[in-house]
Amino acid sequence: MLSYGTEKRHSKRIPVRLEAFILTGEKTYMGSIENVSADGFEYLVHSSIKAPEDFQHEKTVEIYFQIPSGEAVNMYCTVKWLSKGSSVDRPLTIGIKITEPSPKFKGLIQTLDIVSVN
Repeated sequence: MLSYGTEKRHSKRIPVRLEAFILTGEKTYMGSIENVSADGFEYLVHSSIKAPEDFQHEKTVEIYFQIPSGEAVNMYCTVKWLSKGSSVDRPLTIGIKITEPSPKFKGLIQTLDIVSVN
């Protein structure tokens, strides 16, 4: 398994699955957001990766997704860690730190946090 970086959680993780796109330079990678928190999330890459350097530690990437209300969200984020499973069935998983959370994302976290408590 390929991995680097260590995750230091400061916020509660909330299970969720949102289809999303990560942009790194000229490349777009399809995947899904999992386990969100106020300052980061786990991203599963579903498309093949032609340039592993696109996800180097501390690299800035841009992410696009829709929240359940249908509103589009885009944010700049930083790659904190990655993990590649040893089998073809296991996608590349990336730990993402949100550089500047959008107001829509903050609202989503508040809503999910309330729902996860109940």
